[in-house]
Amino acid sequence: MRPVALATALSLTLATLAGCTGKTGEYAGQGAGIGAISGAVGGFVTAAIFGGNPVESAARSAAFGAAAGGTAGAISGASADAATKDAYEATQKEKRDRIQAKIGDDAFAGLTALAKCDHTTATSKAGVAQASTNSDFVIAGLWLEALAYSDQGQEDRARAMYGDIIAKDPNISDETAAELRRRELADGLSEIRGEYDLPKVCG
Repeated sequence: MRPVALATALSLTLATLAGCTGKTGEYAGQGAGIGAISGAVGGFVTAAIFGGNPVESAARSAAFGAAAGGTAGAISGASADAATKDAYEATQKEKRDRIQAKIGDDAFAGLTALAKCDHTTATSKAGVAQASTNSDFVIAGLWLEALAYSDQGQEDRARAMYGDIIAKDPNISDETAAELRRRELADGLSEIRGEYDLPKVCG
């Protein structure tokens, strides 16, 4: 899927889910925000890099958030009941655990930091991931660093990493493919931030 089309699909999917509660971030405001957005960003980036449906992976967290938020809204003046909240949190944890197992703790933490515009932590975690002996962790770390530069408008620094990415990522054969992937990741990150009531573009 082309980056623009993917971003549009992601936006529409998340917006539809968010409409169930008025805004996905409403439930995030009740304490599920960081876990939900880390799952959404981590799922999107992992699927985009290693294969799968990035839109579906990102939206899955929003779906659980919308379901829990909808239950909360149905109980006048009260939070979601304990059973629903526990089920939501358990599902989120299972999703995060699967993503972390694929990309490693450092890349996952870096993506969570990046979602909150903490570029210093994101690039630091990316460096640690790249030093791993696990090839998937290394690939995730490379893309995390490139995405962090891109998110700060430092596209030249991001593109300077394409050589290393091509050498390590078997799904990227040339700079054109790397450029398309970087734009896909940047667009998806922006859309997910917006649906979780975070600035799409870091100030």
